[in-house]
Amino acid sequence: MEIITLLRDNKEVNELLCDLCDIEILPDFKEPQDQHGHLSYSIPGKVFAKDKSGGEYILLQDWSVGHWSSEGKTGRIAENLKDFFAFVVNCPYWKNYVAKVPYENIEGLRQFASEIHEEYVEEEQGYWDEDLDKIQKELAEKIGVSLYNALAEEVLINFHNSAVRNPRLIATYTEKDGSKYSNTGTFFEI
Repeated sequence: MEIITLLRDNKEVNELLCDLCDIEILPDFKEPQDQHGHLSYSIPGKVFAKDKSGGEYILLQDWSVGHWSSEGKTGRIAENLKDFFAFVVNCPYWKNYVAKVPYENIEGLRQFASEIHEEYVEEEQGYWDEDLDKIQKELAEKIGVSLYNALAEEVLINFHNSAVRNPRLIATYTEKDGSKYSNTGTFFEI
């Protein structure tokens, strides 16, 4: 919780997190999106951050971190807040890492991670005055997380393991007629 307090109290660092990772820390915890009472979750939690598209980051009852996307997908993405912030600072474009096949072997995951990073650096070149790696390092230092050279082994495997483990963060939408629709509770196809 200290890291959330730090980000709430430090506007400059919160803005850097928002600019780099598309994560805005909210001034207070709030209830997760419920679509006017129609949406419920399998694990209770409180929203501590949001993204620009309306997605929410939820600190779950078991202290893991889940995400509800504005497209209705939900899932766990980290086992705790420290892992969450290490994940998003190392992978500010984390949604690009959601693909089942690369996680089948470590060599494929290394190659996939390298390709995604190179694409992101190329796309973001004109946006930043400084090198992306330097900005990530600055943010990591300010919030007290590590940057990893072995992204596949030290970050992405943890993300995948959190995302597919049980119990999953499942969202259920209940129609006015009482019919219910649930998602799989993971960003990875199962």
